[in-house]
Amino acid sequence: MNKAEANLMRNCGVDISCSFIQLSKSVVYVPEEDSLHKCSLSCPSSRGSVTMEEFRELQSAGAPVRHVDEVTVYNIAMILNKHFRAGEWGMGSRCGSVVTCVLNGRSVYARVVKFLNVDEGSCPGYALVRWFGEPTYVNLLCPRVTLNGVSVNREAGTNVIRITQIDPSQVNVEVVPGRDEFYMIRDSGTDTQRS
Repeated sequence: MNKAEANLMRNCGVDISCSFIQLSKSVVYVPEEDSLHKCSLSCPSSRGSVTMEEFRELQSAGAPVRHVDEVTVYNIAMILNKHFRAGEWGMGSRCGSVVTCVLNGRSVYARVVKFLNVDEGSCPGYALVRWFGEPTYVNLLCPRVTLNGVSVNREAGTNVIRITQIDPSQVNVEVVPGRDEFYMIRDSGTDTQRS
């Protein structure tokens, strides 16, 4: 059994156990009040600001922002109780800034440069990302990507996504030996592929 399968099996067991304990309690469960069902940003960046290009990307993503001063940069996002940190790409094999989301019916991967919050708006936050290339699959557990995300960027149309679009699955990154490619190993869930 390889590392990804063992990790997925362990996480499924934990999820099932937690769900059983939760269901066995007689207290009425209100999902909106549980931190497991919330997305939020924390740890404001003391040096963080947005460039005019990033500001225009934020506007093109639909953020209700009129001025750069309305944007705050954050380092950490909690997405459905999963911890993500911006700007960690290239600092080690476990990288909290690699995220996955579904774009046009398939899973894609990106590295988060900054988390952004807009003073006015109903969205809990945005992520400024750099896309990886289109995933190729030997199996669903270990897609392979490259750093060149031009085609995914063209398809997305922007480098800014809502944090609510991010799958709550942390990603381990493994370098493909001798190549400029990376394996993306999710802690939970599987990728969505087009039919």
